[in-house]
Amino acid sequence: MSEPTATRLIQPPARVDVAFSLTGERVPEEHGYALFAAMCRIIDDLHGASWLSVHPIPGEPDGDGALRLRPDELALRLRVDPAYIDRVLPMAGATLSIEGHVVTVGASRVLPLEPVADLGARMVTLKDGADRQEFEAYLRRRLDVVGVRASVEIPAPKGAAAGEHPDGRRVLHIRQQTIVGYPVILRGLSAEDSRRVQCLGIGGRQRFGCGVFAPLRPPG
Repeated sequence: MSEPTATRLIQPPARVDVAFSLTGERVPEEHGYALFAAMCRIIDDLHGASWLSVHPIPGEPDGDGALRLRPDELALRLRVDPAYIDRVLPMAGATLSIEGHVVTVGASRVLPLEPVADLGARMVTLKDGADRQEFEAYLRRRLDVVGVRASVEIPAPKGAAAGEHPDGRRVLHIRQQTIVGYPVILRGLSAEDSRRVQCLGIGGRQRFGCGVFAPLRPPG
């Protein structure tokens, strides 16, 4: 695995979240690529949009590979450069088919980023595959490069669910590719570092829900 190269402190770009309600029952638990593909069928110039990251859709696992949507939640969240807010507003009112699960997108709200001390990402990927220990060490070096100080946690699996890897890794399928990553929690961030992590993200494939950090959800 190659080492990150130290550079001058990276200035984070401006970012806000554009959040939409979703009406429907379920979405696939692994939906990053399918969600982005469905969005591109509505707004066809999102491919290669460096100003866009897409949060994973939250929900309750149903034990059958899907997430039950929570009612009255702004479940579709797009992190964008404020200059491009108008580019994603046509999502409102659209119907998305995500691997056969149909959801309807509701009205939008523009939300500022919250500079909280603890952030989480469902999955962070880096260029090379790595086991848990290698990944954690590389992640710490990556944070050093962007000038962020935090306590790093890689949550362990909660149980022996079917297909769950014992070290907690997750996978993202993009056509014929299988991308490996891990869930990440960062704790003890300063307000400045929290904004930096949320604006920059960590790692690639952020349009597919990877490396996008947000305040931790309360349990339950």
